[in-house]
Amino acid sequence: MYNIITRRIMAQRVCAYQLARMFSSTPNIPELMEKFKPLITDKLVHETGVSCVLKLSDSSWTLDLRDEGTIKEGSDDTADITLDMNNDVFFGLIDGSTTTAAAYMSGQLKLEGNIMQAMKLSSLFKNMQGVISEEAK
Repeated sequence: MYNIITRRIMAQRVCAYQLARMFSSTPNIPELMEKFKPLITDKLVHETGVSCVLKLSDSSWTLDLRDEGTIKEGSDDTADITLDMNNDVFFGLIDGSTTTAAAYMSGQLKLEGNIMQAMKLSSLFKNMQGVISEEAK
């Protein structure tokens, strides 16, 4: 069993975060969101100017990059866009194994609102990948 896992890891070049996901049944989304809060800078709010609700499998999160520059649990009815996806798609976006465009085109990511505003969030997802890769070191 160990050799099979070792070969699989070597073949796919799985990062430490993906390895943890393979052995963990329920990743802790609130803990991840806490780690992502420092990514919401005044510069990002100024450049993005979008409020987004992430509807995940078992929770909803509001990313306010329009007014307050916050990440908080729950939905905000005044958000500009809503991204609806399961937890695995979200983890794929933040670990770099998929992109927002690929998830959207494959139907794994559903969008309510302006697609151009949603595209502005790609820089935030890239920054989230940086946090995950730093954590893996």
